[in-house]
Amino acid sequence: MHETSVESGLPLTYGQFSAVFAPEGPLRLPVYTGSMFRGAFGSALKQAVCVTRTYECAPCLLKSRCLYPYVFETPPPPESRVMRKYTAAPHPFVFEPPAGGITAPAAQPLVVGMTLFGKAIGSLSHFIFALERLGQQGLGGRRVRCALSRVESCLDGRKWSLYGVEDRTPRSADAFEKLIVLPLRPPFALGEQLPIEQATIELLTPLRIVYDSRLADELPFHVLVRSLLRRIGHLSHFHCGGDPSGVDFKEWIELASTVHIVEHGLKWFDWERYSSRQQTTMRMGGLMGRVTFEGKLAPFYPLLAAGEVIHAGKGTSFGLGRYQVLGR
Repeated sequence: MHETSVESGLPLTYGQFSAVFAPEGPLRLPVYTGSMFRGAFGSALKQAVCVTRTYECAPCLLKSRCLYPYVFETPPPPESRVMRKYTAAPHPFVFEPPAGGITAPAAQPLVVGMTLFGKAIGSLSHFIFALERLGQQGLGGRRVRCALSRVESCLDGRKWSLYGVEDRTPRSADAFEKLIVLPLRPPFALGEQLPIEQATIELLTPLRIVYDSRLADELPFHVLVRSLLRRIGHLSHFHCGGDPSGVDFKEWIELASTVHIVEHGLKWFDWERYSSRQQTTMRMGGLMGRVTFEGKLAPFYPLLAAGEVIHAGKGTSFGLGRYQVLGR
């Protein structure tokens, strides 16, 4: 396997954490819980960090130094050559919510996974404070209070507590920071002799990838690769100080176009969420299921592994676009 140094690749730093809640009563969970947790978290974070108490970011003189707009409303700098057609940079976090469609019994632990990227890792204590506030305000239509019992992470195969009811001072996240370095070019050339392999990808949450100006209802391998390259490039640029201009997108995509689908088990999953900020119902359907690819897959394993961390497509802060690679 070819190793890639930070100097010759695109860096992405991240930290993975788990927040464990204990509901004080039965909590009805929607079919997809990502919307519930993400929406409540956004409101709680704004309340936690807004020093003016106006909760209006646009006219605020402090918005360039405030955590909330950095996390939720960061516009690309005017001079940036990256994402010039976008109104906001990607959020520096991903939620991995618990399964929904059930009523969680009182006191049964609810585990919410949370991945922070780049500069956001240093603000873990603010995220914890917002999660604690979220639980105190309650979740669901009945506003069931959910005590934040602990926040933990894994290191060397062992769980470590960063916050708990017995020690309410959050520990530093520095030791749990990890690094992904994406090669700027595929580590193998297009014509190089490589074994033909198969890999199955299971989409665990709805995948929403826009390709050719519409939501993709199929998943050719090159479409997935395009989405992953674009997302890791944006995350690295805006949150980790990376420069995606050196990534050879054309060579990556040409190589990806030689990989084909041999088994297709994907279906469209429809769900809706209500946006209190926009005061409207939004359709958030996407692809779910399994798809098996065949071809010269060796160059793509590092990228696919990175995708398991960052997720793919749109709505990743809700936990959408989460997948795992099987049979690798």
